[in-house]
Amino acid sequence: MAVSTVTLSSITLAMTWSPAGPHRIFGDATALAAVAVCMALALLWACRWPTQRQSVCYALSVLTCTAIVCLSYSDRLFGLLGCMSFAVLGGYIAFFHSARLLVVNLAVASATALTLSIMLAATTGDLVRAVCAFLEIAVDLGSVPFAANALVQNLGVDVRHSDVDPLCGLLNRRAFYRATRALVAAHTGPLGDRCLAITLVDLDHFKHLNDKHGHVVGDRALITIADVLRDNTDQDAVVARIGGEEFLIADLIAHARIRVQAERLRSAIASTVFGITASVGVASIPLRQASVPRRDVIDNLIKIADAAMYDAKRAGGDQTRHHAAT
Repeated sequence: MAVSTVTLSSITLAMTWSPAGPHRIFGDATALAAVAVCMALALLWACRWPTQRQSVCYALSVLTCTAIVCLSYSDRLFGLLGCMSFAVLGGYIAFFHSARLLVVNLAVASATALTLSIMLAATTGDLVRAVCAFLEIAVDLGSVPFAANALVQNLGVDVRHSDVDPLCGLLNRRAFYRATRALVAAHTGPLGDRCLAITLVDLDHFKHLNDKHGHVVGDRALITIADVLRDNTDQDAVVARIGGEEFLIADLIAHARIRVQAERLRSAIASTVFGITASVGVASIPLRQASVPRRDVIDNLIKIADAAMYDAKRAGGDQTRHHAAT
């Protein structure tokens, strides 16, 4: 964005020496002021990625400067050509901002192009050329942002699908890390004795179910277990299937509730119509120690929960174990 802004600003600066550029002192002054503003905004992009508010200010400032520069050109046809910059800005807005800002960009761009077309027709007497130039600009102004918005929507669908286990509709392992970090980051209430608890659920003797009843029944059992886990955890808990018959849950929970919650999950799984049980291992860490946890912190909690789960499995399965992380 910094390179694009500097390039377009440099074109405007160069046009001040052209007969087609601004031809009055006021026109030169406004064009140079617009160039100065855009150069400053380019510096912002060159230094760091802007915040959402700064990005909106960038878009509105560039929108205003572009309109001023296009209207300042003495050659109205070149001014219409400059309106193509609105299409580039519209693509940027479609990627990063709301439809409302996109409508503002389209409205200002259309008004600028229409004004220049009217001026072109008045100065040249060629109404057909003015109309055709306006229509060509209008098509570009509408199609570029629309294509960018459609691309964003399709990419969003692909990202969402790539994060979801296709069988159970739960998150996969990769998405589990991101969602767990977001869960902790979104916590705004009093800490108390709440912990970040990672629960690993492994179904007991699941292979026997597949061998005896077939994979279709096994898949139905996995889907049922996924529903059981969703129904028996807090609404904002992160629930994922990490492969085969293993599931992960991340939750913010009071320390006193950890064992109760683990038992609730174990009992709910055992009561399904498939007659399968689960070994449940839980690892926890005080929330104050886990604020926006790094991946290695989550990995360590999963490792501890895995060890707790195997303790439950070695004890015969259909049991829960809780290990506190140190």
